[in-house]
Amino acid sequence: MELSDNPLIGARIRLREMRDEDLGDLVTWWQDPAVLTLQTSGPLLPRPGDALTEQFRSWGRNQGIDAGFTVTTRDQDTIIGHVALFGAEAHNRTATFAIIIGPPFQGQGYGGEAARLILAYGFRELGLHRIQLQVLGSNERAIHTYAKAGFVEEGRDREAVYRGGRWHDQLRMAILDREWWAANPG
Repeated sequence: MELSDNPLIGARIRLREMRDEDLGDLVTWWQDPAVLTLQTSGPLLPRPGDALTEQFRSWGRNQGIDAGFTVTTRDQDTIIGHVALFGAEAHNRTATFAIIIGPPFQGQGYGGEAARLILAYGFRELGLHRIQLQVLGSNERAIHTYAKAGFVEEGRDREAVYRGGRWHDQLRMAILDREWWAANPG
């Protein structure tokens, strides 16, 4: 990935502040059953739109070293998702990565580009040392995308998440600043 002078702009997408008009799409996508089943925490419980709206608002406040952005197409500002670094610990310079790409836009490489942009932002702008995530072991597309962005599998919690009447492994993945800088010199 070639980095521009603006760390929030990629080849096909850009990351921008979350706006109230973004919330309708983001909440609808989060409530999509296909998206719900990929979440790694708690029971599979659809949440009301107002609770999800507040969740997205809290992620998009961009206070401290937490950062949340709406992912849009670069040219037309079409909303395609949301990406965040949250739970940032200033002392340990560690944050957790989260992403949602709306179902109409999945499988087109937008998630990978958004992951690469937020990693660059986290390491270059926020000075993070470690960015981590959790993903269901059955979510092969996401695991492939994360690995391609530089995340390394650090552990597997066997049968840790119960979904759809069966147990799923949960993977822990992370990337360190020195690994990111080695792959992205300059």
